[in-house]
Amino acid sequence: MNRRKFFESLALGAGGSLFASSGYALKFYPNPSKTKWAVIYGTRYGSNRDAAIWISEGMGALADVFDARENPDLAAFDSLIIGSGIYYNRIAQPLESLIKNNVALISKKLRAVFVVSGGGESMGYASKYLDQLASLCQANPPMKKAFPGRMTRRLLSAEDLKGLEEFYKNSKRPFEDYDQVKRIDFLKFGEEILKQVT
Repeated sequence: MNRRKFFESLALGAGGSLFASSGYALKFYPNPSKTKWAVIYGTRYGSNRDAAIWISEGMGALADVFDARENPDLAAFDSLIIGSGIYYNRIAQPLESLIKNNVALISKKLRAVFVVSGGGESMGYASKYLDQLASLCQANPPMKKAFPGRMTRRLLSAEDLKGLEEFYKNSKRPFEDYDQVKRIDFLKFGEEILKQVT
């Protein structure tokens, strides 16, 4: 028995299922709402996963949360929030593919975009990635926000580790783990989205 089936049978045996029937991992907690919201994110190392969950929490957990790699059915939602990390001057590739394959639908439903950038203290440049993301969606959402990110060296791929080691050779900062992701910032953004859009 695979691990997921084991946990599903365990949860069902306990009188309820922790997993949605559609199989989406983060669909079990939203509150009911007249408007069906979804937060779709692209992530490489997890910062945007956390950000997406916290944005939904800031909205009162009204939004289902999906990794772009899950290829969710976007037709089931009235309003979308889309976010990505920045990788080699582009948004996350699985998210880019999802957007390109659903752009007609996304352009009508997009309410906000966000990026989480490992650049941290110099966030001024991140607005171009917000514009890149909105442009890819062929939309001009009312809410756009960039957030500083985090880095955990142990999670980096060999390619990313090598690239960052090269970058930090010419930097005045040491190459070490950092975390500038603040939950409260994402909770507030979720609140702001809900107020602005509704």
